[in-house]
Amino acid sequence: MKAIISISLIIVFYSLNAQLPTINYQSLPQPGDTFAYIVDINPNISFNYQQTNAIWNFSNLQNDTVKFASYGISSQLSFASSFPESNLYTYGPGFLYGGLGGGAPYTNNFGYMMFVSNINGFNVVGYRSDFGYGYTNVLLQPKEILMRTPFTYNDSIFQSTTWEIAFNSIPLDYDTIYKRYIYKYLVSTGYGSLITPYGTFNNCLAVKEYLRYYDTIEVKYGTFTITKFMAQSDTLLNVHVWSSNKRNNLLTASYNPHNLTCTYVEYLNYEDLNIVQENQLQSNTLSFPNPIKSGEICYINFYATKAKIYNTEGKLVAITGIIDKSYKFPTLSKGNYYIQFLDNDNIVFKTTVIVVE
Repeated sequence: MKAIISISLIIVFYSLNAQLPTINYQSLPQPGDTFAYIVDINPNISFNYQQTNAIWNFSNLQNDTVKFASYGISSQLSFASSFPESNLYTYGPGFLYGGLGGGAPYTNNFGYMMFVSNINGFNVVGYRSDFGYGYTNVLLQPKEILMRTPFTYNDSIFQSTTWEIAFNSIPLDYDTIYKRYIYKYLVSTGYGSLITPYGTFNNCLAVKEYLRYYDTIEVKYGTFTITKFMAQSDTLLNVHVWSSNKRNNLLTASYNPHNLTCTYVEYLNYEDLNIVQENQLQSNTLSFPNPIKSGEICYINFYATKAKIYNTEGKLVAITGIIDKSYKFPTLSKGNYYIQFLDNDNIVFKTTVIVVE
């Protein structure tokens, strides 16, 4: 009788465990993907992210602003060799970027966030500033983890990483080194179904992200350290919701780590999962200028015959022809749009974010 009971318990345990949502490589963003996230900057939610078999109903989230995550192919960049592990990237100012960003210097600077997405997970490789930091390549050592795969309920991982920027690095002169130390803990605390204004999603996993960072400034003369002091430090607490049936995170709730009040929520509102083949793109594909003015003539440095323009709600608002790599941007109100460039066979070559001033 004891043997039968033991076997029954094993079967029940295996059955329950087999039903747990597991985030795999298929749930991670891929090169060519574009996502739009709506941000509720004053959310009124009650999120029990430690609940199992939950139904997280956030259908009343508001639309205060929008952010984008448009992933390009790293090998098409002129400086790709500086980030050999990276296979996808985002570009733009930090305030427009949505989704998982990591601890590289991206807040208010235009630049490239360099990622790698593979069977082991989703990580930040580094950052390349466009200006502000002087076209500097910043590498994270080791890569900063955003999501490990496979990952399921009760899984956890701790990681520490660093990056640094050297200013005025001149032999036989004073150098200033800005360095960040990042300590991150990811743990899956719950699972269930998620309801947002975008839809209902099953097989969801809640992943709590606890991040602590310290910034130091060091002044050196050659190899001799003259002074070193802490510049700032902070603690971040986020909860990300993933689904084994979808790509990229569906929702991020950010909390004040001191009183645990939810400060803002961003949730997926649009996704374009075109997988762009690497040989379709020229090196360092660009659409310029950006930002633009309504009705302005724009230019691209790759082949396309038409452009489709969407608003932040994913609605197609205009289609314009492209002749000799130039096109006239249609008359649209100020704001953020995303634009797809296509050929005569409707193959998407590039998707990017356009800001209309």
